[in-house]
Order: sequence, then structure tokens, then C-alpha cells
Amino acid sequence: MSGTDATTHRSRVPMLTLWWAMLRLGAVAFGGLGPTLALLDRSLVARRGWLTSTDVRDALTYTKALPGSTVVQIVTFLGWRLGGVMGALVATFGFLLPAAVLMTLAAAGAAALPDAAWVDGALLGMQVAVVGLLGHSMVGLLTKEARTLALAAVAVAAAAGGFFVNPAIVVVLAGLVGVIVDRVRRYRGGHRG
Repeated sequence: MSGTDATTHRSRVPMLTLWWAMLRLGAVAFGGLGPTLALLDRSLVARRGWLTSTDVRDALTYTKALPGSTVVQIVTFLGWRLGGVMGALVATFGFLLPAAVLMTLAAAGAAALPDAAWVDGALLGMQVAVVGLLGHSMVGLLTKEARTLALAAVAVAAAAGGFFVNPAIVVVLAGLVGVIVDRVRRYRGGHRG
């Protein structure tokens, strides 16, 4: 991203507005990467128009192979796109604050009621709901991104490979497949004309 683009993004979103938006997203974001990506896309792209879907895809692409929480890295990257270094800090802290508060309250509650059967039942119900939401979000992301049979095949192969190989290796291999497919397409296109 050029300096001009960063300046444009910085002037479009005031820091207090960015913090409030990320605080609200952080309060309802759960279920891991898939649901959170869908939530970020819906809120920052479709509803507010601050970013494009390409920005969200770029954030996932650049951060997926890094160690640590991919969701936090994506939020930080998108915050940077919207306001430089200060935007990255504001977005990250705004997004994490609700989870930190809720986690502290949940830990205190679980410690205070270690033998309550309803606590176990509530946790099990939430886990099942999160799995369902994650599945729904991943199917939505797949249909949005894998627009051709070749891309769908790469997505399925990457999902299967993720069970057996380090995700960083899967991402690098998928990138190499993309380069090869692009080269073949350009080669064929150049020889038809």
C-alpha cells in the first residue's frame, strides 16, 4: 500500500469511530476465524464501506501463515489500513477489550461455581452452536472466494491437507499452485493470439 493510500484511509475513519466499531464487533465475534471474517466483511465492507473485500482477503492472506491469533492479526492489519499504526492499535485494543472482560467474568464465575451442572450444560450448548456458526461461515466464504472449479479444488485440497500438514506449508503450496495456474493461463493466452 502506498503512503497516499494509507493517508486516504487514515482521513476517512476517525479513531474514536474505529474504536467504537471494533469494540462492538469484538463483543459479538466468536467462533474463530470463519465467523469473525464474515462479521468483519459484513460490518467494515458491506455496511460501512470503509474497506473492500479485497482488503479483508489480503489481511487473511498476509496473516494466515504467521504464528499467533490470526483473528487478532487480521483486525490489526485492517486497523492499519484504516488509520496507520494508530489505527492498528485502536482496532486491536477495541476488538480485544470485550473478550478480555467476558473471559475474566467467565473465569471468575466458573471458579465460584465449579460443581454446578448447568455450567457444564451451558458450555456444551455454546460449543455446539459455535461449530454450527463456523461451518456456516466457512461455506459462505468458500462460495464467495472459490468461483471456479480450480479454486474450489484448491480449497478442498487445502482443507484436507490442513489435517496432515502444517497450515503454513498448505498456504505456501496453495500459493505455488496459484502461480503455476496463472503462468499456464498466460502461456496459453499468449499462444492463441
